[in-house]
Amino acid sequence: MPFEELQDACAGFMALPAQGPRNASYDPRTVRQRFDLAGDSQVCLPMVVDLNQRRMLWTDTHLPSTEGFQSIRSHGGAQLATVARDLWEQFGSGSRTTLWDLAVWRAAARSPEVAVVCREPEPALLQYRRRSDEDAAAFAARVSSMEGPEERLLHPDPDAAAAELAFGIRVFLATVHGSVGPTRASGTFYQLFPGPGDTSKALVRVTAGDLVAELSSPSAPARALPPS
Repeated sequence: MPFEELQDACAGFMALPAQGPRNASYDPRTVRQRFDLAGDSQVCLPMVVDLNQRRMLWTDTHLPSTEGFQSIRSHGGAQLATVARDLWEQFGSGSRTTLWDLAVWRAAARSPEVAVVCREPEPALLQYRRRSDEDAAAFAARVSSMEGPEERLLHPDPDAAAAELAFGIRVFLATVHGSVGPTRASGTFYQLFPGPGDTSKALVRVTAGDLVAELSSPSAPARALPPS
């Protein structure tokens, strides 16, 4: 039966705490990156999981049911392994745009100042200011590399430092878990994982699709804060 004919079909994963029950019990509160399965296909490879490195790669790849992919145990094991390996190599080659890329491009295109939360090798807040000889593309490339910041503020809690920097100004904020909560700030924010976070309620939430669409539209300058 095609996914589009099912009453409810979705994919995602549960993010379980290191301390606590870790069994097969379903807990909707821990679900991350849930999305609906749709379309005329019957077999989907939504993600590839590397159990050794504890990494997950979204692929959202639809496969033909005629080649046995609908039964991993009896038919599709070796073929599915080949598909998963090829997809991992393709997506991990660096040739595909990431959400980090989108956030940095938007930040660099719309603001002369960008701050990045850095957690390794030591917690710090990296502050970038666009130089007179830099166009938006060069500025974005420097920010994306996380090298050559104008200032590197070592801080035990860089999220708090970022929130203090954004106090009372207009910002674009991109976070993973919504851990930066600037006070009295205005503007927009993108949050990768669902959940309330600490992000200010005064900021307007945008989606990944909005990040793409807004790259070509003009906007008033804002200080951009895309934490890694």
